[in-house]
Amino acid sequence: MADLPIGGLRVVELSERGAAAYAGKLLRRLGADLVKVEPPEGDPLRREGSRRHEANGRTTTAAFDFFNEGKASEVVADPARLRELVAGADAFVLDLEPRRYEAWGLEADALAGLGCGVVCAITPFGLSGPYRDYRGPEIVTSAFGGSSVGIGAPGRPPLRMPLSQTAIQAGLVAATAALGSSYEGGDLEASEDSRVVDIAESDVWATVHTGTTVVSYLFSNRLRSRQGRRVLGQPYPHQLFRCSDGWIAIQASERHQHQLFIEMVGSPEWAAERRFGSRLDMNDRHADEVDAQLAPWFEARTREQVFEECRARNIPAAPVRTVADVRADADLQASGAFERFEGASGVELTLPAPPFRFAEAELAPPGPVPPPPEAS
Repeated sequence: MADLPIGGLRVVELSERGAAAYAGKLLRRLGADLVKVEPPEGDPLRREGSRRHEANGRTTTAAFDFFNEGKASEVVADPARLRELVAGADAFVLDLEPRRYEAWGLEADALAGLGCGVVCAITPFGLSGPYRDYRGPEIVTSAFGGSSVGIGAPGRPPLRMPLSQTAIQAGLVAATAALGSSYEGGDLEASEDSRVVDIAESDVWATVHTGTTVVSYLFSNRLRSRQGRRVLGQPYPHQLFRCSDGWIAIQASERHQHQLFIEMVGSPEWAAERRFGSRLDMNDRHADEVDAQLAPWFEARTREQVFEECRARNIPAAPVRTVADVRADADLQASGAFERFEGASGVELTLPAPPFRFAEAELAPPGPVPPPPEAS
């Protein structure tokens, strides 16, 4: 096998919420020698995640299998053993809520003394501050970070992102922080104390997903709101349209794209009426009326037919696909977007591959998910 991008780095992972597990997954695939620490009863995600399934007498979840393929797992009951594993490691990634640190013999305020290169500590609201001890499931951190207010239909309650997005987003940030620290000065062990990276899941939402709306508010006094299938404050169209067999997303923000869009739908006379004003006015004030005019054209065509029409004119668009559609896509299959490995229940799974490739290096291959402690 060709050289792995970070081959030789030693990483210890302790995950109860999924974020550290995803960070560990990425680091392992990049070449790190990773040990996953589990309590005697196993990682909570084995039992508490979505999509539980059982085979060969073992119960697991889709999220656990996805986050933990190929990992070596060690059952740790003694906090002294955890410290022994962490001491001298290049990185320690963990996602405990601060109130859970004592159960593992750790102190949230003393992570710098663990004797490893870098500690990436993921919590709902950070290691310090008035909210540090609050519990924070995904629906809470998404709301607190300002993301939920813009997700959902107008007049309906706000929503969170589906599935395990908080874990994935925060885990990606943690993996990036660990990689950055590994190249700072070229040696993670150059410092006597561990570097501590404090990652709040709510901050990840607030910066990565809500940050641009803060700029819109500061410069345009525009508050984010739930607009369902549309994006306001943008030229028409910037939304989803219903076709005969589902939905398609179209964003024709540039003037020439808008003109091509109008030509695509038959150049109707009403599109030139002055009462619609600018393309921004058409989107923010008249979108319902314009959508009603366009509905027959879209409903007479399939998603793929409209997609081909848009592609022929270089109009940004994409069909809204189901999971089954994505899984069956020939281009994704050919590009290696999916890979197979053995799940914790012993059943072969097909799941997404890591979201990156290297021209002159390989990733560590996928591997079997560690069985539950009682079966290992």
